[in-house]
Amino acid sequence: MTRPAPDLSPTDFRALLDRAVEIAVAHWTRLPDMRAYTRPPADVVTTIRAEALPQAGKPWQEVLDRIHREVVPFSGGIGQRRWWGFINASPHPAGIAAELIATTLNNNCAGTSQVAIHVELKVMEWLARLVGLPATAGGLLVSGGSMANLVALAAAREAKAPGTRRRGIRHHPKQLTVYASTEAHSCIRRAVEVLGLGTDGLRLVPVDREGRMNADAFDAMVAADRRAGLEPIVVVATAGTVNTGVLDPLARIADIAQTHGLWFHVDGAYGAFGAALPELAPRYRGIERADSVAADPHKWLYVPYEAGAVLVRDSAALQAMFAVRPDYLAIDNDSYLEGAVWLSDLGPQLSREFRALKVWTVMQAVGLDGYRALWRNDIAVAREIVQLAGAHPRLEVPAQSDLSCFCLRYKPRAEEPDAFNRRLLEAVLRDGRMILAGTMIDRKFTLRGCVANFRSTLEDARTCIETILELAEALDRVNDTAAARDVRRG
Repeated sequence: MTRPAPDLSPTDFRALLDRAVEIAVAHWTRLPDMRAYTRPPADVVTTIRAEALPQAGKPWQEVLDRIHREVVPFSGGIGQRRWWGFINASPHPAGIAAELIATTLNNNCAGTSQVAIHVELKVMEWLARLVGLPATAGGLLVSGGSMANLVALAAAREAKAPGTRRRGIRHHPKQLTVYASTEAHSCIRRAVEVLGLGTDGLRLVPVDREGRMNADAFDAMVAADRRAGLEPIVVVATAGTVNTGVLDPLARIADIAQTHGLWFHVDGAYGAFGAALPELAPRYRGIERADSVAADPHKWLYVPYEAGAVLVRDSAALQAMFAVRPDYLAIDNDSYLEGAVWLSDLGPQLSREFRALKVWTVMQAVGLDGYRALWRNDIAVAREIVQLAGAHPRLEVPAQSDLSCFCLRYKPRAEEPDAFNRRLLEAVLRDGRMILAGTMIDRKFTLRGCVANFRSTLEDARTCIETILELAEALDRVNDTAAARDVRRG
C-alpha cells in the first residue's frame, strides 16, 4: 500500500527539517543587524491575499522556498538588537529548538498521564517562586497576558460572587465592579467586558505623577461605590505598566483589598519576574499576598511566543470557574490513562499545546543567575538611553521607569512638539536602525521603548540617541528653512 503523502520517510523528514533549519539559521544570522522593521511590499501582500485554495498539493521544497522569499524577509524584526518598540522579547535559541520538538510530539496538554503535564506543573512551581507566591500556588500556561488576566478575573468573579458561573450575572442583584488604574493594560477592560460586567463595571483609579495607582483614591472609590449600591469584587494592580514600566504600590493596595474583602490580582505580564531581582525586590513588596498574578514568559523570560501564565494562590478557584468533565473525558481514577490533574479544568481551553516544554527548556538553559544578569543589562540599556537624553538640550524625559522602559521627546525649534514627535517616530520607523513606539504621557505625544532584548548593549543605547538626534535635526532644519522662507515672503 502506498503511504499517504504527509507520512514522510525518516530520510525525507530529515531533508524537510534540514531545509527549514537552513532558512531559520539564515534569518538568525542576519537578525541582529537587519532592519528593525520592514513593511511587506504591496505586491507580496497582493499575491498572498489573492491566491485561491490550491486544488492539488505542492512539493514541500517549493512551499518552503516560498516562505523563504515571501514571509521571512518581512517577519517583523523581533530580536534585532534595537527592537524596542513593543514589549516583544528576543527568543532564546533553546526555546526555538524546544518548540520544534514540542510541535513534533504534538501533545494535547489537557490531561491524562503524560510527562508534558508534569513539565507544566513544574514550570508553574518555578514561576510562582520567581514572582514570590508559595510553591503550592496553582495555575497554567496560556497564550499571553490578555488570556492570563481574563482567566484570573473569571476565577475572581466566581470566588467573590459565587453562583455567577451557573446563573449568570444577570441574576446578581448588584453591579459587580473591578478596579484598575488609568495606566492598566487595555486587556483588563476587555476581560471585564467579556466577563459580562460591562465597561461600566471597570472603575479606573487615577495615578500619581509617576504613573502609579493612587492608593488613597482607590480606597475612597471603593467606599463610595459601596455606599452607592455597587459591589466591588476585584482590584488589579500593575507590576510594570506598558507606558513607563512602573509598579503600583502593591503592599498598600493589598492592605486596602484585604480591608474591603476584594480579590487582589497583579497584572505582571511584563514586570512580575523582576520580583526575583534583589535590588528591585522592595518595590515588589506585597506581590506575595496576591490572590492571582498574570505573567508572560514570552516577555522577560525570553521564551518564544506564545507563552503566558496565570498563577492563583488557590487553584481551587480556577476549578470552581472552569472545571467540566463530560462523559467522553471521564476516566476512572485507577485507569492506566488517568493522570494527577487535568489542566483543562483550570482554564477555558481543552485543546492545549505543549507550551511548557519551551518555558522549561529556557529556564533550565538560563538559570536564575543568568536571568538576573539579563534583566540588569536590559535595565542598564534603558537607563543609559534616559541618561543620554536627559543630558541633551533638545531632548526631554517625560517619565521615569522602575524597569527597562524609556520615554523621550525632542524639543523642536518651531513646530508644535506633539506633531513634530509624531513625524519623528515615523522617520525612525522608516529609517530601520531601531523600532520605537509612541504613546501619550501627561497628554504629550512621547516616543517610548522597552528593552527586553539580550542582544542590546550600551553601544545600542548611544546609537539610539544618535539616530534620534540625526533624524530630528534633519526634520528641524527643514522646518527652520521653511519658516525663514515664510518670514522673507512676509
